[in-house]
Amino acid sequence: MMKHILLPALLATSALFATASAQTGQPLTAAPQAVAPFTSPTTVLADLARIDASLNATTTFQGNFTQIAPDGSSSNGQIWLQRPGKVRFEYADPNPLLIVSDGVTMVQNDRQLETFDRIPLSATPLNYFLKENVNLAEDTEIVALQKFDGIWRVTARDGSGELDGAITLVFDAETLALREWIISDAFGGNTRVILSNLQYNGRLDPRLFILREDSDRRDRRR
Repeated sequence: MMKHILLPALLATSALFATASAQTGQPLTAAPQAVAPFTSPTTVLADLARIDASLNATTTFQGNFTQIAPDGSSSNGQIWLQRPGKVRFEYADPNPLLIVSDGVTMVQNDRQLETFDRIPLSATPLNYFLKENVNLAEDTEIVALQKFDGIWRVTARDGSGELDGAITLVFDAETLALREWIISDAFGGNTRVILSNLQYNGRLDPRLFILREDSDRRDRRR
């Protein structure tokens, strides 16, 4: 029961997603309405295989993110990602949040309140594309694959039914680079994260993905 409560709290406050409209500087808009969930039904498996290959070819990236919460509020910061399993979201002031996954556990640190909330990475939708070998068709239940002008959108949910909500991954239609993801929680809220200024497959400091309570407090006292 804990993951159904904590996951929306963890990711609804801090989810991270990127869109085609954000990349072009146009206003953020919702996806076109009344569109079939599978706009190219005969090529779904081949399209998913191409997406898997693109994700698996990305070992690391770093850059910026903008988060839009369900209430419309926005935050921004820096993101570092290293597959498998590791990610760091460092929010810019005045947002006090820091979210780190070490490959097993995702920790949300509120640096103002000095709180640390933990959840297994495997209990979050981010686990779907942070695996060592991404295979969306086997690892998830695909509920939509839509192709629009310039973007592809893939919506997946946990096929076992143990994890509430769904995740939508948004890709550049030409390069299949990940632009954004949107987490839909069990309460009907959508949190999106917009990625920008990404640098791919460089070496990242392993200390980015380590978060210890004692060292975090010690750093703040200096």
